[in-house]
Amino acid sequence: MNILFIHQNFPGQFKFLAPALVQQGHNVQAMTMQKLATDVSGSIIAHGVTLFPYEPSMGSTANIHPWVADFESKIIRAEGCFRAT
Repeated sequence: MNILFIHQNFPGQFKFLAPALVQQGHNVQAMTMQKLATDVSGSIIAHGVTLFPYEPSMGSTANIHPWVADFESKIIRAEGCFRAT
């Protein structure tokens, strides 16, 4: 099975799950905002998980309403993932 984790600070809560899935024979990949030393293809493999870095294209809006601040940050990260693919 192909499995993709998207987490700004991968492995985060998946630090045991992702390698266990690799050991079971799954193809595991992850997108992360962490700065990584990458190879020519732009990826790195850690514990059998292929990691792909992504970056947000902008920061959060100043003085944004607190009820939408978290939503905006998630959208900015999602856009970064989209642009990295």
